[in-house]
Amino acid sequence: MDLNKRKIIAELGMTHDGSLGQAKCMIKAAAECGVDAVKLQTHISEAETIKNAPKPPYFKGEGRYEFFKRTAFDMDQWKELKECAKENKVEFMSSPFSIEAVDFLLELGIDCFKVPSGEITNIPYLVHLAEAKVPVIVSSGMSSLEELDECMEIFLKRNCNVALMQCSSEYPCDPRHVGLNIIDLFKERYKGVPLGFSDHSSGEWAAIAAFQRGAHLLEKHFTLSKKMYGPDAKMSMEPHEMEMLCSSIKNLEIALDNPVDKKDVSSYEDMKVIFQKSIVAVKEIPKGTALTEDMIGYKKPGTGIPTKYYKEVLGHKVKRDLSFDDIIGFDDLEGFENK
Repeated sequence: MDLNKRKIIAELGMTHDGSLGQAKCMIKAAAECGVDAVKLQTHISEAETIKNAPKPPYFKGEGRYEFFKRTAFDMDQWKELKECAKENKVEFMSSPFSIEAVDFLLELGIDCFKVPSGEITNIPYLVHLAEAKVPVIVSSGMSSLEELDECMEIFLKRNCNVALMQCSSEYPCDPRHVGLNIIDLFKERYKGVPLGFSDHSSGEWAAIAAFQRGAHLLEKHFTLSKKMYGPDAKMSMEPHEMEMLCSSIKNLEIALDNPVDKKDVSSYEDMKVIFQKSIVAVKEIPKGTALTEDMIGYKKPGTGIPTKYYKEVLGHKVKRDLSFDDIIGFDDLEGFENK
């Protein structure tokens, strides 16, 4: 996976609720929206968490151990999901939540790993992942700069293909906590590292702003319906929202890649004739009459003397009889040169 190119990533998370068919439908729907990659999560309960670990405040549906156990896919199912992504022409990613999950995905043959922010301080995990030499995207989430420095050093000193995403671990994220400013900080602190934005806010505005700020890897949670079960569905994008985001980002990319030169308006010549105005007669003006201010007005089209000469034409005699609404041209005035 090329981490230097613009990518819109649909985070499917665990919203599939352990249904292989549901997960395939989500991959297909995300691809139809125009995303570049889909991302799932790889949980191996016994390697990741103790059975009575506390639940996050935004999801009390069931215990974490039980939830991850119930919704996990086996290798054959993962292969089907990977093939589904390939058939729908999107790259295939996952976030492993343990060293065992890293090895599982390496056996599968994953396009890219995403490091969850909760793993930033899991140094053995990071070292193991870095030595795999597979593209990695790091989510900054709940991590401090000191923790990120240590994490990024592990990848960078091993010459890993690594990118870093600004992310706020708040679900959904309040606009005051989105942290678009952190993208600028990352540019200075981790020079040359591709940057991204994992967006937990509502709507598409933050992702669009982040892209314009230089974060070209964009991740948003995706669901078929916000009414689906699980910790992420309520704050995920439905297909019509994801389609709008993809369209907006791709159009913005085109706009940013094609700066407009306001010194050259040659492409507007036909429009200028139609919409700009000329000096016109607003009454009958006999031949030989010197123009006064009450004789002229300013109307479309712009085929006559431009209105910027409204003072300079005064006092010049007309060379022909003019009727109401006749456009006055340069050749219609005595002693008035074509400017």
